[in-house]
Amino acid sequence: MLKPQVHRYSTPTTVLFPFSKPFLHGNCHVFRQVQPSPSLKIGSKVRVSCHSKRHNVSSKNIEAIATSTEKSVSVINAVVTVKATWKDDYEDYLFGRTLRLELVSAELDHTTGSEKSTIYAHASKAGKDKHGNELYEATFNVPSDFGEVGAMSVENEHHVEIYLMNIVLDGFSNGDPVNITCNSWIQPKNKNEPKRIFFTNKSYLPSQTPDGLKRFRIEELYHLRGHGQGVRQPSDRIYDYDVYNDLGNPDKRRPVLGGKKFPYPRRCRTGRQHYESGTV
Repeated sequence: MLKPQVHRYSTPTTVLFPFSKPFLHGNCHVFRQVQPSPSLKIGSKVRVSCHSKRHNVSSKNIEAIATSTEKSVSVINAVVTVKATWKDDYEDYLFGRTLRLELVSAELDHTTGSEKSTIYAHASKAGKDKHGNELYEATFNVPSDFGEVGAMSVENEHHVEIYLMNIVLDGFSNGDPVNITCNSWIQPKNKNEPKRIFFTNKSYLPSQTPDGLKRFRIEELYHLRGHGQGVRQPSDRIYDYDVYNDLGNPDKRRPVLGGKKFPYPRRCRTGRQHYESGTV
């Protein structure tokens, strides 16, 4: 007896998405290629959500990361004391002259190794103290990475010289004010004088001078020493000495003072020519 022949046809296995890589929809759902297995039916979809705890990145987390990278800013108040004179009262009343102040950091930029940019503000007249001296006030917005304040640059926007007594900075995180003693005349900026710089009352040994202040220290010392040439002007701050022979009766012989033979009385250099006749 002949057995009936049964023809068996193998059905090929199909996959929903025959891609070797996951396919990502805009709704953040991933469909992966599924290999046939006894526990899965052919054509089954396996959805993998990206909202798991491990990969959950929400907009709130992004905002928190962006906020944490922002630099915090401190508000520093400056009070400048200027000796009152009759010269500037009238002009201040008419034109409201100010002082341009710049904070100088004692530190260098860690990334570039150069000096940090100064932070400037204009100080306006705010009244008088109990001694009748003029008070000027200014406000600085100082970022947290500015570092320690090492000096203050001052530019006089008045038309006459002013006598700057001191500057007090307040508002630092440690609660301690920074004092800068000046006690110096400042010429107006229209005379093309270099900016005056005043260092804080914190003293350093020369070898321990902060890197951010070294250049300013060298320039300030140069202005004090002078270059030994030309006639001294009233605005010069040089303290170099010179010999002179212009004291006494010009019709009589006069000694050269300030030299080895007659070292005293000493006199700062004026730049004037010495007298050729009548010298001892």
